[in-house]
Amino acid sequence: MPNTLPPWFWIAYYIFLAVTIGVAIYNVSTRKTRRLSLLVIWVSITVPIVSILNSIVAPAELNEFQHLVSELQQGSLWAWYASSGYLFLAVWWILLLLKIIERQKKIVTH
Repeated sequence: MPNTLPPWFWIAYYIFLAVTIGVAIYNVSTRKTRRLSLLVIWVSITVPIVSILNSIVAPAELNEFQHLVSELQQGSLWAWYASSGYLFLAVWWILLLLKIIERQKKIVTH
C-alpha cells in the first residue's frame, strides 16, 4: 500500500483551499483586488490538480510531500509550479491578514 500523509493533513489542506477560494471569490464580487483574487482562484484550483496528477506516478515508498521534494530537487517543472503556487497562497494569506489587522487598528484608534 502506498504511503500517504495523515487524514488530518488532508482535511486541513482541503479546508485551506476551500476557504482560500471562498475569500477570493468574495474579493472578486466586492471588487477588492480583483485581478489578484482571480489569480488566487486559478492557483488554488490548478496547483492541487497538477500535484495530484503527478503524485499518481510517485514511488510507493514516498508520500506526496516526499515526492514533491524529490521532484523539486530534480528540477521538475510541475514541482516548481506547485511549490511556487503554495508559496504564493501563503504570502497572499499573510498579506490579507496583515491588511485586516491594520484595518482593525485604525477602527480601534478612531
